[in-house]
Amino acid sequence: MRNRIKAMREACALSLETLAERVGTTNQQISHLETGKRRLTAEWLLRLGEAMGCHPWTLVSDDLPAPLEPVEIRLLDTFRRLADDQRKALVALATSISQIDVARVTGLGIHELPLAT
Repeated sequence: MRNRIKAMREACALSLETLAERVGTTNQQISHLETGKRRLTAEWLLRLGEAMGCHPWTLVSDDLPAPLEPVEIRLLDTFRRLADDQRKALVALATSISQIDVARVTGLGIHELPLAT
């Protein structure tokens, strides 16, 4: 699998040794991952991404997900702190709100919209 580990490592001004230390492996292992001589697993991507402070997908693709806006990060952090029943209630509320917006745009009455599953 083609990857951008070396380019990202160099962009972070990290030597093979420093990155290997951060990841908890050897510089030879990092070199093998960079050159494709070692299979790049999801676990490796997660470890390398964390060590370089980047999204793991950055290491293998140019097609990155859009970064989250500050308000989205705040919302996600808040959501993660909720109890399971609170999460379910919040999802139900958000679904209801989005259905109301769809009703305004389509001109349908809220009772005419299909129920969210």
